[in-house]
Amino acid sequence: MIRVRIAITMLALLFATPADAQPLAAAPRSGLEQVRQLYLEAVRSERAIARGLAEVERMRAATRDAGLDATLTAYSGAFTTLRAKHGIWPPDRLRHTRAGLAVMDSVIAAHPGDAEARYLRLMSCYYLPGLFGRTWSVRDDFAALAGLLPIVRTRYPAELYAAITRFVLEKGRPSPEQRGALEASLQAARAGG
Repeated sequence: MIRVRIAITMLALLFATPADAQPLAAAPRSGLEQVRQLYLEAVRSERAIARGLAEVERMRAATRDAGLDATLTAYSGAFTTLRAKHGIWPPDRLRHTRAGLAVMDSVIAAHPGDAEARYLRLMSCYYLPGLFGRTWSVRDDFAALAGLLPIVRTRYPAELYAAITRFVLEKGRPSPEQRGALEASLQAARAGG
């Protein structure tokens, strides 16, 4: 009985994501921007999860780009973990958490330079209780993002890039050199360059 209470307490804390960790999104768009918008909606509302997963599958069926497919697959895992956030039954919440994280882990193992997949996994694990044993992936994703973000700045909308970069600067532990590069790239993103 104590194990059940501990599991329920841990899962109640699952994905208690503060607003400052999630980038703001504009009006719905097509393609990957639509998936991003649906992900942000799904953080707040369970109803967006099914729409997000459907959009991910629609786009995956239409793409031949391995990088885009990897990012979309990571979103599939992220939407699955959001089912845990909105779920009620603890065993289902645990199952969705494990399934979603397994998808993101496999994407990152195959595509370690996919910054968006790393951010999705980071956001899915950062607020998990330590009992889930995900400290390793949080550390790994912070370290990878500190190095990747200055390189991939132009691949992301300025607002999304700024939110991710600020989160890494505020919550991560970048080296002084990485911090300087991140701050410079954040300034460039703000300036539109």
